[in-house]
Amino acid sequence: MSSREVLTVIYYQALKSVTAESIIRNNLTISKKYLTICDKKYALKEFNNLYCFSVGKAGLGMAKACEDVLGEKIKAGVAISHQVGELERGEHFTSSHPLVSQKSFDSADKLMEMMSTMQEDDFFIFSLSGGASAMIEKPIEGLTLEDFQKISSSLLGSGIDIKALNSVRKAISKVKGGKLANCTKANGVVLVLSDVIGDDLHTIGSAPMLNGSIPHFIVGNNEIALEEAKLSIVNDVERVKIVTTSLAMSSKEASKYIAKKIKKYDKKYKSFCLLFGGETTTKVQGNGEGGRNQELALRLLLKETIGKNISILSAGSDGIDGNSPATGAFLDYGIYKKIEEQQLDPEYYLKESNSYGFFKALDYDFTIGATGTNVMDFIIVLKK
Repeated sequence: MSSREVLTVIYYQALKSVTAESIIRNNLTISKKYLTICDKKYALKEFNNLYCFSVGKAGLGMAKACEDVLGEKIKAGVAISHQVGELERGEHFTSSHPLVSQKSFDSADKLMEMMSTMQEDDFFIFSLSGGASAMIEKPIEGLTLEDFQKISSSLLGSGIDIKALNSVRKAISKVKGGKLANCTKANGVVLVLSDVIGDDLHTIGSAPMLNGSIPHFIVGNNEIALEEAKLSIVNDVERVKIVTTSLAMSSKEASKYIAKKIKKYDKKYKSFCLLFGGETTTKVQGNGEGGRNQELALRLLLKETIGKNISILSAGSDGIDGNSPATGAFLDYGIYKKIEEQQLDPEYYLKESNSYGFFKALDYDFTIGATGTNVMDFIIVLKK
């Protein structure tokens, strides 16, 4: 296989372990007497009706997986995602991401309406994944949709990290920061697919159900994914290392950090695979297309870290990178010749925030579309 093919295999192996189907089937089972969630048993006789709710980029997939496991035991439910599809036991609504829209308001209303119908002797399973912050929204009094869109757009382009972003979102929302949980009297649990550094429950999806009384379980994260990625390549190279699952810095600083690690391992090993996970930040400067993964790849290119045997894939686990249709970008030694042939100036594309335009022109973009899951980003460095 070519280096690009190997990188793609490693990426998909990481992704496979955190698909909606995998995480639900690994953490949810039912028998005649018990509902078992993350090794904790709940007696079926202790509640009347069972409801399933799901919000986020993995919203539809997690809801379908719950239906596959629980079947007719589900009374009703609501799922909200940015995908198109239907459920057998509940309703699915397609909302917007990354910006709040009227669909976000309507989706929140539908969710709150059904949650409020549950009684004290009912039980619910709420699946939460990244993207929920934009997909459900109910503003505080005095804020219009236009106000929300302006605030969201400014924040997303500012380069601030996800924690700061969600702090502002909570302050102006009626559903975030545990406020959604106040809609129901029923007991339940929240299954969390983490898309933030350190699996901070206060940050994931802006914590709509975190009111102190409802247990939350982390069922998927970046570390789980990279451990699976490691297994897929460990027998083919001299050294495999998960360097970090907490890459939280600007793409500029991240490129320096990764370049330094590559240089260190390149001197020591004839072949290796370095795995980085996390989420960098990017400040939009121009009007181009791109995202943090493609910008990181562009900055690594400018650092001249790509030797003859080095190749890199930087890609989002959700399948979408910024405002572009790409998932991320590849790098290998052959890219230098293509740049020369097409007379492209990487610095110009960086200044225009048009990393997608750069990699697309060279056929070095990695584009697979929405994956239905989200555990931040994967940066895979391979020396064959």
